[in-house]
Amino acid sequence: MLKAAFNFFLLLALISLFIARKSFVLFLVLVVLLAIIAVVVRKAKILEDWSVFITSAQGRGDKVISTAKDSINARKVSTIEMKEEKVGPRLTPAAFGETREFLKITDRRSLKLGSFKTYVNAIDYGDSLFVSWYLTYMPDIWQTIASLVPGTRKIIGLDDLDLFNRQDLTAYVTCVHKCVQNAVDKLMLEMGQDPSKVDRRSRGFLGIS
Repeated sequence: MLKAAFNFFLLLALISLFIARKSFVLFLVLVVLLAIIAVVVRKAKILEDWSVFITSAQGRGDKVISTAKDSINARKVSTIEMKEEKVGPRLTPAAFGETREFLKITDRRSLKLGSFKTYVNAIDYGDSLFVSWYLTYMPDIWQTIASLVPGTRKIIGLDDLDLFNRQDLTAYVTCVHKCVQNAVDKLMLEMGQDPSKVDRRSRGFLGIS
């Protein structure tokens, strides 16, 4: 509906540019307004996830996150960026409502890869600890606007990830996955628990183990 309205007013704006310039500004304002709305309402799509439940580990979430960060830094991947931030249910920064703190990890190796972000969280659940990560896809602002224009959908779609894109994405997510697992293994061993029983395969189109 939003895309149809955007294209309708974009067409009217182009037509009015030549035959009714007074209407051009109005239609252009509507086009810009619809583009802003598209950017505001976008949300992250979860493509891959992994989680583990560690019994009797309440209050040790910060340790898991800090160990995972140290492990990622030790890999010396210059394009990886990490930031701890509070986000809402849409996995975007939220000023109001319920928020939870996640470690957001992005690989800026390319413009396309930068749209894929991994969110890592370790939260208490009773006397236990629930550790999880989520690989998300959310187009950047320019990609969101471009997707409203007919014929540009493939520019931002998952279906046009070429071999190199897929290779870089898999390497990036595998790096995060292994580092979070290392942090979990270290905590479980310190607590006298057996990490070999943990299911190590992620759920999604990559299926990393």
